[in-house]
Amino acid sequence: MLAALPSSPASAQAMPDAMGVSVTPVETLFLALIALSIGTAMLTAFWLIRQRAAIVQENEALRSELSESRSEVELRASLLAGDDQRLLLYRGGREPEVIGSLPGASGAPVEPRRFLAFSEWLEPAAALRLQGAIERLTASGEHFRIELDLPKGRLLEACGSTVGAAALVRFTTMAGMREAFTDLRFEHDRAIATIETMQALFDAAPMPLWLRDADGQLLWVNQAYAAAVDKRSVADVLSQQTEFFNGADRELIAARVKASGRFDDRLSTVVAADRRNFGVIETAGPIGSAGLATDVSEAETVRMELRQTIASHAETLDQLTTAVARFDERTHLIYHNAAFQKLFDLSAAYLDTAPDQMSMLDLLRSRGTLPEDRPLRELKNEILAAYRSTEPTDTVWHLADRRTLRVFASPQPQGGATWVFEDLTEKLELESRLRSLVRLQGETLDYLKEAVAVFGPDGRLRLSNPAFGEMWGLTTDFLAAKPRMPAIGQTTTVAFRPASAGAAPAVDWSHFTHAITAFDEGPRDTEAGEVELADGRILAYGIVPLPGGQTMLTFSDISDAREAERMLRERNEALEQANSIKTDFVQHVNYELRSPLTNIIGFSALLRSHETGPLNERQSEYLDYISTSTSALLTIVNDILDLATIDAGIMELELSDVDIAGTAQHAAEAIRDRLRENDIAIAIDVAAAGPSFRADAHRVTQILFNLLSNAANFAPSGSTVELTARRDAEAVSFAVTDHGPGIAPDQVARIFERFESDPVGGRQSGAGLGLSIVKSFVELHGGTVAVQSGPETGTTVICRFPLQPDAPGGGETSATDKDRYDNAAE
Repeated sequence: MLAALPSSPASAQAMPDAMGVSVTPVETLFLALIALSIGTAMLTAFWLIRQRAAIVQENEALRSELSESRSEVELRASLLAGDDQRLLLYRGGREPEVIGSLPGASGAPVEPRRFLAFSEWLEPAAALRLQGAIERLTASGEHFRIELDLPKGRLLEACGSTVGAAALVRFTTMAGMREAFTDLRFEHDRAIATIETMQALFDAAPMPLWLRDADGQLLWVNQAYAAAVDKRSVADVLSQQTEFFNGADRELIAARVKASGRFDDRLSTVVAADRRNFGVIETAGPIGSAGLATDVSEAETVRMELRQTIASHAETLDQLTTAVARFDERTHLIYHNAAFQKLFDLSAAYLDTAPDQMSMLDLLRSRGTLPEDRPLRELKNEILAAYRSTEPTDTVWHLADRRTLRVFASPQPQGGATWVFEDLTEKLELESRLRSLVRLQGETLDYLKEAVAVFGPDGRLRLSNPAFGEMWGLTTDFLAAKPRMPAIGQTTTVAFRPASAGAAPAVDWSHFTHAITAFDEGPRDTEAGEVELADGRILAYGIVPLPGGQTMLTFSDISDAREAERMLRERNEALEQANSIKTDFVQHVNYELRSPLTNIIGFSALLRSHETGPLNERQSEYLDYISTSTSALLTIVNDILDLATIDAGIMELELSDVDIAGTAQHAAEAIRDRLRENDIAIAIDVAAAGPSFRADAHRVTQILFNLLSNAANFAPSGSTVELTARRDAEAVSFAVTDHGPGIAPDQVARIFERFESDPVGGRQSGAGLGLSIVKSFVELHGGTVAVQSGPETGTTVICRFPLQPDAPGGGETSATDKDRYDNAAE
């Protein structure tokens, strides 16, 4: 600052001071400035001293306030720690700060890092739910309150909230009233769930259940109850108070429930129009009573059937020849059949006293019935051991009267045992007789001319008769050694004829060996055939499987029989050839007869014309006889020709869609004059047959014409011939019914034979070809013919045509065939 002062002029005058010392103005100014500086410094120092004192005082106040704040923080932290809670503070995306702790008995980890790993100490679902709630709290500030189940039934509450920009999660143990409230809520939810589950079970139960209040009114019923009282729903039952039992039964139930708090008995009521028995249980409760009804009708039926079955079994056992007796755990007799009483000759009065088995043995020994080769004590010990055994026992008793008994004892689970005494005396005698019979059969087998041999499954000979050795040239010693089948084939001197070139392999010993020893999975079948030997003989062989894997071979010489068969075959061929010649002859004669008959019919028609002149009454009558006879003869010739064509296998059908109604009318028109002459009506009903079906129309007309002609011959005057047709899924059926005398049962099969005519009951006897023609044509269509006849209903002939005929077709029908029915009608 002194250096800043301006320089004084050199000529300035010095000024004297008070001391008389001269002072220049510059020095004065300098001294003033010094004084000013010192004063300023002193003032600054004084201000600094005071400011420092204020700062020290303020610092002391701040230290005191900080100490108090720290004490308060420590106090609050202690309070938080002592409140049995733990806080998680989330700020600024950093790791959460863990504050406080939970009681050790809570089961939560103490270490903060382990505490934050929720999945390690919580259930997976609870940990996932808590983690999601915390994420929503930190992300969007969504508050939450979650109750967590800890091991050993402990509960923990987690509450999440926001504090400014921070998120706070508070964990507290739910003790005291809160825990009790939560327990009650859980118990309430569990009780409600249990009630709903039981109600669902009761609704699904097949037995009626109900709940009543203190006044006896229905509060709840299940679906089975509603169904039993024929109501559509449970609500209808409750609104109408529909009761399951009648008033008297309800009063009985209410009285017992009031007296003892429980009703348990059987009642009957009507369910679905059927009276049934129910086992009813109703008990008193806090709000009233609850009951259920179990249908015991079937149980009663089963119980009755069981009693009947037991009685039936007793009756059945009484019919058995095997003695059966049952003793209880004290060896007292509780059941026996008639065979037991008869076997040991015991009186009914004695057996009715239920004697014990030991005293019964003493009685039998005194009579001399029990085995005498064994001591009685040993026999009793054996019987007592059977009662203590866990498995059935089986022994044989040889009685003193030479009878042999098989004694079978079966211990019962509830105590006692069932004893079966089987008399083997007759069986042993039968076995002895069987052995004698086997010897007899063996001797009989030895004298058979048919060769017989029995082989085991290993191919070794077990049995043979002498004819077997003689047929194949085998010695007795060789057969006695029981050789195998390959050895027999190598030893025998009789050879099989080898098969010719291109023929099937001939039967030889290898074939028989395979049949005897082969292990086939399927069932073994009997095989029969013929084999030709090298010496020209023909043998019939049979391979018969026997039990135990054995096989029997039989051989018989049928050379003479085959020679006789050959002769019969040749004779049959000659007869068939003669029959063919006869058929050809009939066909030829029929063709030769048709031409002159046609001429006669034609000239008869010309004689009736006006161009040839008038005829007198006798000439017209004779001409009518000629026309009638020639028409009948032409029909016979045509029928014989048709049969010959069918027999020759050359008949062909002209298949087309046949108009059912038109065909029936056409056939009826052809026979109407004949029906009118005999005062017979005709009724046609073809409405149920449909419009058409696939067949030969001309042959169908011929069939119906013949059926109507046959019916007209046997129908009584004044009656009605019925022609009906029906269709089903497979065929169309025509039926012609007369009301005549019917056909005897033994004659039904003969009416379809050729040239069979039964004039009994008919107006005239024809050639006997009509029904034969009907049967042949229907079968040619693949159909069937049936006859129903009775003395009261007449005769009905039913012709059934398949909707899809499997018959030859494509042939042409001659003009004569097409016009024959028109000629017949004329």
